[in-house]
Amino acid sequence: MRDVDILGPWLERFLLEHIVTERNLARNTQKSYRDTFVLLLPFVSGKVGKPPDQLAVRDLTSGLVLEFLAHLEDDRDCSVQTRNLRLTAIRAFARFVASRDPAQVAWCGHIRAIPSKKAMPQPIGWLTRDEVDAMLEVPDRGTMRGRTEHALLRFLYNTGARVSEAAQLRAGDLQIGRGDGRHALATLHGKGGKTRLCPLIPETERVLADLVRGSSAADPVFLSRYGRPYTRFGIYRLVERCADEVSSLAGRKVTPHVLRHSIACHLLHVGVDINTVRAWLGHARIDTTNVYAEIDLNMKARAIELCGLVESGPSRHWKEDKDLMAFLRSL
Repeated sequence: MRDVDILGPWLERFLLEHIVTERNLARNTQKSYRDTFVLLLPFVSGKVGKPPDQLAVRDLTSGLVLEFLAHLEDDRDCSVQTRNLRLTAIRAFARFVASRDPAQVAWCGHIRAIPSKKAMPQPIGWLTRDEVDAMLEVPDRGTMRGRTEHALLRFLYNTGARVSEAAQLRAGDLQIGRGDGRHALATLHGKGGKTRLCPLIPETERVLADLVRGSSAADPVFLSRYGRPYTRFGIYRLVERCADEVSSLAGRKVTPHVLRHSIACHLLHVGVDINTVRAWLGHARIDTTNVYAEIDLNMKARAIELCGLVESGPSRHWKEDKDLMAFLRSL
């Protein structure tokens, strides 16, 4: 077997050079690609009976990739969106290999021919203000751990931050105690390396000030009970655990993104301009934000009232309008 036929060196170049240096993909995208192959290599290794470091490029057949994608959905209970995300990473790797080794073009064509599966759009879940308040009351603020959990939940709701944005928040990203009537602000580092400033309400400012007192600018704001920065999965687990304690949320799937949806709907409900909501959430396009206007039934009801879409009573059929008929015949 040629050295260029071994999968490991290709994968190392792809993950360390191509997506980092050549394409400069976002750090979260790099992690997603890495996680794809962390799952894929053991699966293929078990199927072909080789250790992962001895796998050849052509061991990664289109048939095995399809089996792997089915495994994600059936055994790991992943969504269609996650399945398609893993396929995107595998396709990108195949394209990279073929661009460097023409002998692999046919193999690459088989991999890239695997179709994405159509994913039906999921309904957007959001919480009422009372439900959000009930979740905020769950952590025991008599303990340091509870105060951190409360502050994290409040920050997620106030800013509509993505999980990764909250996990990487540093004390230096907070502008609090500014005085002169100026709002406290948080700098969020979002997708694609973009940053945005988000205002903090006084209660959020207060609980965050307690957390970062005595911290240096580079220190993480949210630390777990083990004294380490919260991970994305830790934040997911916190939100799920607090939601489980609220009786009105029984049986509902509540994630950090549901809190993000909730603040968007609440801002629109009180009359905040949709373009302001777009900037608040860090959406690149207004089309992404428009979905919240679609799901707010109260906004739709107000729109009907403003437009005056009220039936004014029965009207005559146009054929019975003699003046109209005379006018038409005169033309």
